[in-house]
Amino acid sequence: MSTSSPDPNTTNSDARPLGRWERWGVDWRGQPIIEWDDEAHAAWCEKWAPPCPDGNPQRLRRAVGFRERDLHELELRVPFAREENGACQVIVEESDDIILVRVLVCLDEGADALPPAREFMTCPVRTWLDRPLGNRKVVDVDSNEALPLFSLEALLDPGRGDPYSPPPAS
Repeated sequence: MSTSSPDPNTTNSDARPLGRWERWGVDWRGQPIIEWDDEAHAAWCEKWAPPCPDGNPQRLRRAVGFRERDLHELELRVPFAREENGACQVIVEESDDIILVRVLVCLDEGADALPPAREFMTCPVRTWLDRPLGNRKVVDVDSNEALPLFSLEALLDPGRGDPYSPPPAS
């Protein structure tokens, strides 16, 4: 590894990759340092963590699977607990080869003070796509992991195997 310092104005392959909300800066000695990027964090939160339209508290919930329910209609499988009111926000960002998703669950006022539930029921949460799913991967934006394809047929007929199969290899 090179001992040279990263240049804050360029990309340096020897430097560690910057986090989602980090940027290169310069300390009081003129040395490059990694700083928290308030603007990048605010922009990310505006897109991926919008407030509940009803003003209720929200929890992040990772989808556990997906399927294309109909043309342009993506169905995410999301676990819900009793004190939750369903999906408050489903945020989607589409590109040519990937669909990034994030689900925020709505709670009743004061429910965010309750301990997390231990029993969940997996339910469908539907959202519309700009174009058909095709061969694009569906990826959880927080973990950066591809979601498994959900098979309703396997759920209804346990002899057909796991309803949550691994995502297809590409």
